[in-house]
Amino acid sequence: MQCLEAHGPEHHRYTVFAATLMPFPLVINNPRWRVVPLPRRALILRLGIEAALMYLAKLGWRKRLPVLPAYSQVKNAKVDMMLYVKPSVQSFLWPYPGIFPIHDLQHLWQPEFPEVYAGGEFSRREYMYRNAVPRAYAILADSETGRLDVLRAYQPPADRVYSLPHLAPTHLLPPVTDADLERVRKLYELPREYLFYGAVFWPHKNHARLLRAIRVLRNEKGFRVPLLLAGGQRGEYERLVALRAELGLEDQVRFLGYVSDENMYPLYRMAQALVMPTFFGPSNIPYLEAWANDCPVITSKMPGLPEQVGNAGVTFDPRDERDIAAAVWKVHSDPELRARLIANGRAKVAEWTPKEYARCASGIFDEVAVKLGLDPKG
Repeated sequence: MQCLEAHGPEHHRYTVFAATLMPFPLVINNPRWRVVPLPRRALILRLGIEAALMYLAKLGWRKRLPVLPAYSQVKNAKVDMMLYVKPSVQSFLWPYPGIFPIHDLQHLWQPEFPEVYAGGEFSRREYMYRNAVPRAYAILADSETGRLDVLRAYQPPADRVYSLPHLAPTHLLPPVTDADLERVRKLYELPREYLFYGAVFWPHKNHARLLRAIRVLRNEKGFRVPLLLAGGQRGEYERLVALRAELGLEDQVRFLGYVSDENMYPLYRMAQALVMPTFFGPSNIPYLEAWANDCPVITSKMPGLPEQVGNAGVTFDPRDERDIAAAVWKVHSDPELRARLIANGRAKVAEWTPKEYARCASGIFDEVAVKLGLDPKG
């Protein structure tokens, strides 16, 4: 929304329906935009109904239940098309031509991970996608691999699925200053060199193999590089703390807890590299954050990820801790490679700007308008 507000074409008009119990998080100063807060009482009621639908979906319910009519504020707004920030029940229960993103379909390709399968999560996702995708006028995938995944899984018309890559959210904060670096250095008592990985401790994030790779580097290369891990104490956190002790890495591996963006970006800037052994794609935002902060990227060779990383990263087999260790050692031991990765990352950030993102997104909206028989310039 911020990219479109700042750089969108003059012929577009937007109404933002603020469906949140919290204060609206964006400041809108564009006369072509208006924000309509939805009434709290109606919002609470509908959120309760939506929660009930999600409960049924987790139990295996697949049919549409038309129990969530549009808010009166939406009905009165004369909507031409609705842009949803995610696939939602509204996207297939409301009568408006819908556009929404699908970030990944890993519940289909890697269902062995409990975070996308257990507790009815697989059924919930399938309920959402199998109802929403056939009714979508446009689906926004974040890479060409993601676009092909949607086509393969749900067979929508090919001309309704678009690739619109993620944009680094670093433009939302001021550039990192020397004062920021010094503040964060003192706050976390940072070592001179370290590797960094910020992610919730879900199994697919693959922290355990990264810890084992750190041990390989210590035992076989004599390289005792510190590893800093940012993320709240969820998922496998307790198991990883125990594994750190088992591997004898208490003096090398540190858990920083939750880290805000204001502190995260300086951590990237001072890191020797981002090491991200995730199993999930087909694209990831931390690469973009790292590139925007001159941090080399070392990551998994999983579908879609080499496409996103290109020449701005080194990839490895995430199932092999020795391959992870080899990739880290390669970047550490070759200063010219590290400098090249930083320069290539800067180039990627420079070519995919908020202005370019808004241009591509607006072009998709205009294409949908033409298919709806609307005048995209009207």
